[in-house]
Amino acid sequence: MFSFRTTSIFEQGDNTLSRGRLAVLECAAAWYPEVDAHLWEILAGSRNVIMHIPADKLTLQALNDAEIDGLIIEYQPLGDRFDSFLGILLSLFSQMKEAGSEIAVYIADRFNPGGRQVEGVHRDGLPPKYGLTLGEVANMYYSDLNARFPLHIISANATMAGRELMPWSIPPEHDFCSLFSSFFHCGQNLWKGTNVSFGEGTNRPFEFFGAPYMTGLKGAEAVYNRGVFMRRCEFIPKYGRYAGEICHGFQLLPNPGEQYNSFLHALRLIRFVKDSCKEFVMYNQMEEIIGDDTIMAYLSSKCDWEELREYIKAEEQKWLRKAKKYLLYDDAPYRVK
Repeated sequence: MFSFRTTSIFEQGDNTLSRGRLAVLECAAAWYPEVDAHLWEILAGSRNVIMHIPADKLTLQALNDAEIDGLIIEYQPLGDRFDSFLGILLSLFSQMKEAGSEIAVYIADRFNPGGRQVEGVHRDGLPPKYGLTLGEVANMYYSDLNARFPLHIISANATMAGRELMPWSIPPEHDFCSLFSSFFHCGQNLWKGTNVSFGEGTNRPFEFFGAPYMTGLKGAEAVYNRGVFMRRCEFIPKYGRYAGEICHGFQLLPNPGEQYNSFLHALRLIRFVKDSCKEFVMYNQMEEIIGDDTIMAYLSSKCDWEELREYIKAEEQKWLRKAKKYLLYDDAPYRVK
C-alpha cells in the first residue's frame, strides 16, 4: 500500500503512529523552526517511540528485534548517487519485500538540494545526479521491487522547514556546506578515484581541485565550460589528501544564469589533468565510482569527447523517461541541452 500525503507527520491519524512501537531515523536537517526542535524530540514526547536508529544500523533484523510497527525517516539526501543512504534504503526495502514485512514506513520528504537537473548515466537504478526527492526515489524502489509493505510519503511542502528553508541550509554532511556544494558535488566527487584533491579540508570542498604536482598547468581553455569560470589558485588542506601541503589547481566559480553539467565537465577535467601531468594517477576504484565502460574508455583516451557527449545525452534522456513515472510534485526533472 502506497500513499502520498500533504499534511505533516504530526497530523497523521494512523493507528500505527498513535499506538504502535515506532523507530525514528533522522538527520540534523530534521529540525522544525516553529518549535525549535528536531523530529526525535517532538515525537518522543507524544508517541511510543522506542528506537532512535542511525542510518548505518538500519536493517530489517534490527527493526524486528525491537518489535517495531512503524519506521519514520526524515533524511536530507545529497541529491546524487554518491549518497550512501540510497543504498541503505534500497537494501531495507529489498529485505522487507523478501520477508513479507508489514512494518509501515513513513518518509518525511525533503527537496533535492541539487534541484531537478539530471546528469550522467544511470547505474544501480540512478544516474549520478538524478533530480528526484528522497520520497520519489523511495517510490521508484518500492515500485521496481513490487513491494507490498505500507509506504507513506509525507510531502516536503507539508512543513515550514520544507517550504521555506533551502535544502542545504543545515548541511547534510560536514563538507556539504553551501549552495555551491550541490552545484559541484556530483562531478567533483569523481576526483576521489584519483590522486587529485577535491578541496577536502578547505572551506571550499568540491569547488577547489588540485595537487602539489599540478604546478604551472597550462591549456585550461581546452576544458572551457560557459557554466563556470576557472580561477587558477593554491590551497592547503587542513586534513584529507595532501593535508598541510600546497596544492596547485583551480577554483570553480559558477557563471550566474548559465546551465552547467558538473558530471560531464568533471570528466573533461580529469582527462585534461591526466593528459597534462605525468604524476596523475587514476585508482582502480574509479571503475566502481563510474560504473560505465564508455565513460571509462573516454578517461582512458579510448574514445573522443563528441562520442562520449552523445552517449551521455541519450542515457540522460532514457532516465528522464523512466523518472516521470515516480514524480510526486508538479515540476519535472530536466537535462542541460
